[in-house]
Amino acid sequence: MKRVLRRQEIEDIIKGATLLGAGGGGSSKPGLLLAEQIAEVTLVEPNDVPDNSTVAVVAGMGSPVVLLKEGWRGEEVPALERFEEAIGKKIDYIVPIETGGFNSVTPLHAGAVKGLPVIDGDGAGRAIPELEMTMFYIHGIPIAPLSLADSKGNSAIIYPTDAYMAEELGRAVTTVFGMTAGLVCHAMTGKQLKQAVIPGTLSVAEKVGKSIREAKRAGEDLVEAAIKSIDGIVLARGKVAKKTEEVKAGFDYGRVFIEDIIVDYKNENMIAWKGNKPIVMVPDLICWLKTDGEPLTNADIKEGMEVVVIGKKAHKKWRTPEGFKVFTHVLESIGYKGEYIPIE
Repeated sequence: MKRVLRRQEIEDIIKGATLLGAGGGGSSKPGLLLAEQIAEVTLVEPNDVPDNSTVAVVAGMGSPVVLLKEGWRGEEVPALERFEEAIGKKIDYIVPIETGGFNSVTPLHAGAVKGLPVIDGDGAGRAIPELEMTMFYIHGIPIAPLSLADSKGNSAIIYPTDAYMAEELGRAVTTVFGMTAGLVCHAMTGKQLKQAVIPGTLSVAEKVGKSIREAKRAGEDLVEAAIKSIDGIVLARGKVAKKTEEVKAGFDYGRVFIEDIIVDYKNENMIAWKGNKPIVMVPDLICWLKTDGEPLTNADIKEGMEVVVIGKKAHKKWRTPEGFKVFTHVLESIGYKGEYIPIE
């Protein structure tokens, strides 16, 4: 099944994906600005993609804080063009790398500009800070070649041996490009896509955004509408008492303090603590929502904001030892060296 997305559907996706981005995936503000450039784009279910077609991941890479300050100029389009030159063939379908207020709309923009359909699914079902944290990598789909481009005509094609090295090299190039870059990688067949992708993520985000919009129009409780739409649980509700943050090596690192909860993030929320004990950790989601129903990223969070911290169970594909393993080095750097503790 395929359908055409227009302005309202895309805006709903951005709002829902911002919530499901678990603090990352880019702020909705540059996403909404990018959406203004999209008249329409075709969305296709993974099962409708022919096995022998060529699919590529399209995204933006870099610091969400820098992206929020400086905006986006369609850097993913030249990255896609360089990628096609590198592999010597045209791409048939585009697939998002993650769910997020910016990185869910980046591939939609590329699809609209290049006239390519976009897959209703992505590699994570949430936002992720590093390239190895996707189902594409976990399912053994080569990440090379990887294309990066900025808005000034600069581009790079790299051939990393794995996604960990892709992350290192990609971040280095992105830093030289001014902390943001268009990114294209993981050339795959339609058959490989269907095995690896987390399906329906754009439709899920659209449903979340639509539920918040309709609750607002009906004068209903926006927070309750959002929580119900993602089958989430409230971890805390209150004022942001403190936020620490620093940008290093192309990432935003920080801690957010709300009531008796502390959330540590590396672009995305990695772990939530209560009384020095972890209560939610990746790959499960820790999401931000203002009490007025507006989803937030870590780049949007400010001290004094009234927010709700929502936890959500990750997609079943993440519930494996391999799924948790790709996050362990980040958790260890934050101070957690234990086993995966499911949110439930």
